[in-house]
Amino acid sequence: MRNNPLFGPVIAIASSIAFFVISLMTWYTIDLSKISVGAKFAAQYAKQADFATSANAWEPWGIVSDFLMFAVIVGSIALSVMLIVGGAKAIPQAAGLLGLGIVGTLLVLLHILSGPQPSEIVSVEPISWLGALSAIGIVVGGYLSFDYAQHGAEPEPSSVTRSEPASAASRSGLWDDQDFR
Repeated sequence: MRNNPLFGPVIAIASSIAFFVISLMTWYTIDLSKISVGAKFAAQYAKQADFATSANAWEPWGIVSDFLMFAVIVGSIALSVMLIVGGAKAIPQAAGLLGLGIVGTLLVLLHILSGPQPSEIVSVEPISWLGALSAIGIVVGGYLSFDYAQHGAEPEPSSVTRSEPASAASRSGLWDDQDFR
């Protein structure tokens, strides 16, 4: 994988797009039947008032969380494109991509593990774990890009072997003063 400079940025772009699509799906549902007193009234009122009983990743957390998710998605795509177009040896862009992936993963895990309140009636849907996997995909793409930017491609073994001078070969490996002149 280290020999292909595009592998990391392409993984990060695909993961960012997947993260965006998955973030628009339903991550949380509210089960009004779990309300101990007045469950029928609550369900009827929610239906009449057209209240939502489900939410995607953007809705329950507020503007700061939305801005961070947007920055992770757009930033990782932009940095990946910069790595593809401008040469994959750019360490700052690769480090930024890795950092954005880590921030996105931590944000998604915080969303999943804490869940919106009241947690007694709100359940986290399994699709949210796909969001976590796509954020981890950004981390993997960032890591591969950073690794390539630091180390580059591994040298391929060459078939050309170095031959010894005829005089050294005839002496059967013994050293003398001629070897140091």
